[in-house]
Amino acid sequence: MTATLFRLPSGAIVDGWHVSRELGNGGFAVVYLVEKSGKPYALKVARHREASGDDKRTHARMVREATILLMLNHPNIIRPQGHGYAETGNMYVALEYVDGWTLAEWKERKHPTIHEILRVFVKLASALSYMHERGVLHRDLKLVNVLIRKSNGEPVIIDFGCATYSLAEDLTEEGLPPGTERFRAPEQFKFLRDHKDEHRARYAFKVADEIFALGAMLYELLTDPRPTEHYRRMSLNNLLLPPPSASDVNTRIPEPLSELVEKLLSRNPSERPVDTDALRRELEEHLERSGAEYMVPPHAPSEQWPSGPSESEGLPVVPPRGPTPRNVTRKTLVVGAALVAALAAAVTFSRACGDVPAPLPDYPPLPMTPPPDMSHLNPAPMVLPLATDAGQKEGSTVKMTTPEDPSQGRPLRVQKRLSAAECAAMSLVAALAAGCPGSQIRPESFTCPSGAARAMVKELHWKEGDGFVFTLDDRHDDDGLIWFTPGSDVVGVVPKVEGLRRRQYEVAPPGTRFYGKVYYLSDKMGRADGPALIIRYDRVKLPGQDERPVCVVVEGRSYGFKDGRVQSGNTQTGYVVDRWP
Repeated sequence: MTATLFRLPSGAIVDGWHVSRELGNGGFAVVYLVEKSGKPYALKVARHREASGDDKRTHARMVREATILLMLNHPNIIRPQGHGYAETGNMYVALEYVDGWTLAEWKERKHPTIHEILRVFVKLASALSYMHERGVLHRDLKLVNVLIRKSNGEPVIIDFGCATYSLAEDLTEEGLPPGTERFRAPEQFKFLRDHKDEHRARYAFKVADEIFALGAMLYELLTDPRPTEHYRRMSLNNLLLPPPSASDVNTRIPEPLSELVEKLLSRNPSERPVDTDALRRELEEHLERSGAEYMVPPHAPSEQWPSGPSESEGLPVVPPRGPTPRNVTRKTLVVGAALVAALAAAVTFSRACGDVPAPLPDYPPLPMTPPPDMSHLNPAPMVLPLATDAGQKEGSTVKMTTPEDPSQGRPLRVQKRLSAAECAAMSLVAALAAGCPGSQIRPESFTCPSGAARAMVKELHWKEGDGFVFTLDDRHDDDGLIWFTPGSDVVGVVPKVEGLRRRQYEVAPPGTRFYGKVYYLSDKMGRADGPALIIRYDRVKLPGQDERPVCVVVEGRSYGFKDGRVQSGNTQTGYVVDRWP
């Protein structure tokens, strides 16, 4: 399917939006800088990747994001400018372009005072309160999803790809909703632990989760001199060991503010503010009472200059955490001493066991705000030209400029009109083919995901040929043979076991999750001269870190073949490669 690797080249025109360059890409979308009527905008285009598994679900996510954006109108929330379809039917949402820094970049480049940081968080809490009143939950609050405008210093919440609203259809097949591990509330991992044998159990995301994420963001800005750097950080959501207070980590942080942050990060959701409006009021009270100690940056600028990672053992150096902590109590020392031993157990919450904490409080449900009518976003008849000509009008669905065909001396042109019924029929045929017991799914050779090479070498410190032992499909037991369905998505996880090599503990520790897709080689079935099962993992999430693109391949021997499925061991070794086999 051509949409799998779909990219808009510079110079392409989509509904009058002139593509300048790619700004970034994520799991289900690519964002471009575009221009229209002389003004810059951002164009977010659905990315139907192989790893997404289901193009319909990818499309549904984009429809849901557009729906949510149309429900909101707030100066500190990104604003939509339009929506439609790009080439091959990929839905897009046009957004205002925010020329600014992420919160982490702003902290390092502008050296804001503690007072200025609090002013930003007052506005973020106000924007979240506005969202929550309308039944919208962002579900992926983190430092990179808030931009600070360079022109006026105003914060803007972006990326609603993981967001939901009170009447939205559930698009999640896993226990937890989409999000970033480091900013998840501890009760989410408790839920996984308590429901590890219930594959249909789904966590109900709450306002308390958003408050924890906001607290984690504030903690990072107050305690981390260089939040843009990638290195192993202390867990903020460990069920057993809460992080040390902000004032213990950084002596510049006033005690009252440190106590508020500790309250936001409480293991018990009932100890956090009751809602984001209450949080806004508490932050405003801190601003009103703030004195000279709030008028300094959390870290001296000299502490924030980047330093290169250590090449020793392939591990990055943890940057200094400011002056020597004050008020280092026995509790703090115990926490620090126990952290190394307990962290490995804590990051594998879905498999953990132990005492069950006190029941979680019930928060009132969000208001049932009906979404706007989005029926017009269903795929309509589309024209798929690959070039413009003099006869095309400004309002046509897609106009793309492509190189000329040297043999013909004129632009390449392909025009095919598909009705909505034809599109639906094609999707149904594709779905049936993928699920057909006799279907054969053989992987083709192509390059790794964009950014994978850099992420593996520079950020993860992996080397080509590195092997990691892990459970291939976390829905099944670690040991024994299981049946794999070609074409299906799988999530692998590094379990807490004895005997892992030291290097794996360092660069892919227990709790590391691999996201991939299953293939098989039909000509190797029942033979011993090569692998029959192929799993490509193209994303990874280390405990407490953001998701990154990777290239990891498992080649497993077949022990059975039935109804289009292949049987193989569930604990095997995946290898780092620079190209799919």
